[in-house]
Amino acid sequence: MSGSGHGRSKRSHGADAASPDARELALRALALMDEGTPVQAAVDSVLAASPAPGRERRLASELAYGSARERIRTEAILARLLRKPQGLPRPMRHILAIAIHSLLFQDGIPAHAAISEAVKQVEHRYGVRLARVANGVLRSLQRLGQAPLEQAWYEDARDEHAVRQWRAACRFWSLPESIADLWRDAYGEEGALALMRRSFQRPWTGIRINARHPQSAALRDALAAAVPEAERASLGAWGMAFAPGALPEEVLGQTPAQLRESGLLAFQSAGSQAVLAELGLDAWREPVWDACAGVGGKSLALLEAGVPVRLATDTSLARLSRLAALCDSAGAAPLLLALADAAMPPLSRWSGHILVDAPCSGLGVLARRPDIRFPGRRSREILRSYPRTQVRILTALATRLQPGRELAYLTCTLNPQENEEVVAALLERERGLELVRSWTTPMDHPWLEGMYGALLRRR
Repeated sequence: MSGSGHGRSKRSHGADAASPDARELALRALALMDEGTPVQAAVDSVLAASPAPGRERRLASELAYGSARERIRTEAILARLLRKPQGLPRPMRHILAIAIHSLLFQDGIPAHAAISEAVKQVEHRYGVRLARVANGVLRSLQRLGQAPLEQAWYEDARDEHAVRQWRAACRFWSLPESIADLWRDAYGEEGALALMRRSFQRPWTGIRINARHPQSAALRDALAAAVPEAERASLGAWGMAFAPGALPEEVLGQTPAQLRESGLLAFQSAGSQAVLAELGLDAWREPVWDACAGVGGKSLALLEAGVPVRLATDTSLARLSRLAALCDSAGAAPLLLALADAAMPPLSRWSGHILVDAPCSGLGVLARRPDIRFPGRRSREILRSYPRTQVRILTALATRLQPGRELAYLTCTLNPQENEEVVAALLERERGLELVRSWTTPMDHPWLEGMYGALLRRR
């Protein structure tokens, strides 16, 4: 069975690529995600402890991400093929999810291989009886042909007619109704469906070349020569984005990981780079305080562009430590780092600009954060909590902003309640602020992550 293009890998892995090793690694990563570990951290943790070769590691990552992205769709499939799928052990359901991903979306994996490996995994853990159940489920799915790749197959006659197609769309695009309904209310049904389709695609990989490195131009030229133009895009002078699987495994004699360690490139999402450029933050020349620094991707990008970022604060020591290491490897100017909650700033005033990459629901990056779409992770109650936090942070920081200086508010979500409405609430509270410009990812953009940014100035 092969897919119809919904999130399918463009590059075949070959019949032998679906080895038990890769499947076991993916299974461990999915177990960590069940415990609340974000997808990238789960995959990194599993791969760090494994001696598996590069091909196995890449496949394990694809299987983990794909199975996470498709979880709601997979649960709908199992509900159609089994009487009580929730009665199966959770690891067994993950094994089936990995096999279903291979059957639906991996052209290079023969169906018999995907089924055989899954059955072996189940038998090893749970014995012959459940192995037969696994074999029966996957054979039944195989006999369905292309039907599970069509939205209509997910319609449930028990749903009221008025909502039947909408709920089928949620199952098909593997999105909780809480998120889908929010998008429909904000952008209309067609806009919501467009976002659902885009969030189901595999994300592009964004990199940023360190313009200050002696080999920066050589790396940019080598990447442009190695990747077909249709599978890459430029992001300003030094940013690049690559279609899934298109980033070369080696360039200039080094892997991307080695290039990152040498400070020649950094991984930064394309949307994150775009919003900095669209707001014009590379033109800042006064000292900058990054008040929600995280691991510091935006701070480092601004430093490489010549912006004088001087202070970075965050609530996580681990994230600040990573920022310090990144600055050191990139040869960037050292920063003053401090543990601090942006809602309770450690300074009474700041003479320069302030950058706020605020905590948010992450609805713009569902493609690369598929764990966000797990049931319960973004309930309606949780979604309502973010604007309150964001308003508290912005209000606290705005009082530290001096006349003529600017505050940049960024999120990686597509939700007016966290974006435009938060900015409107701040402007209502702080009458001395004005909105200079704002930007959000175009709704019809085929691969750029959903980002929002607003630039405010103290009069």
